[in-house]
Amino acid sequence: MAPLSAPSLAQLINRAARAFARDADNMLRPLGLRYAQVPALALLNEGVELTQKELAEATGIEQPSMAQLLARMDRDGLIRRKPNPHDARSQTIQLAGGAEARLTEAHEHLVALDQRAVAGFTADEIATLRHLLTRLGDNLDRRNDPFPDPS
Repeated sequence: MAPLSAPSLAQLINRAARAFARDADNMLRPLGLRYAQVPALALLNEGVELTQKELAEATGIEQPSMAQLLARMDRDGLIRRKPNPHDARSQTIQLAGGAEARLTEAHEHLVALDQRAVAGFTADEIATLRHLLTRLGDNLDRRNDPFPDPS
C-alpha cells in the first residue's frame, strides 16, 4: 500500500480554521453569540449604520449568508434595523443596546483562543505566520488574475 501523501496547504489551513471556528463557537455560545457573527458585530460596534449589502461586502460574506446571519442576530436582539433614509428598498442595521457588552466579552475569549492557538510559538514565528497568511490571503483575493497553469 502506497503511503498517503502529505496534506496539502489548503487542507492544513482548512483544518486549523475549522478547529478555531469550532472552539470559538464553544466559547461564545454562553454569550449567545456565534463566531460567524463576530465580523459583522465588530463592524457595527464602531457606531456605523450599514445596509445588508454594505455589511456583506465589508466582511466578505455572501449576501444570502449575510441575510441569514442578520435574521438570527435580529431574532437574538443583537441588531436593530431601520428604514434606509437614502433608499426605501433597504434598511440600515446598527448594533442593539446590550450587544456591545457581549461583544467585549467575546473579544476577550477570542484573544485567549488566539493565544492558545500559538502556544509555544516564538514572537518571530507569530509575526512570520501573520505575514505569510496575509500574503496568502492577498494572493487568493486577486480574483481577476487568471489561474496558473498547473503544468
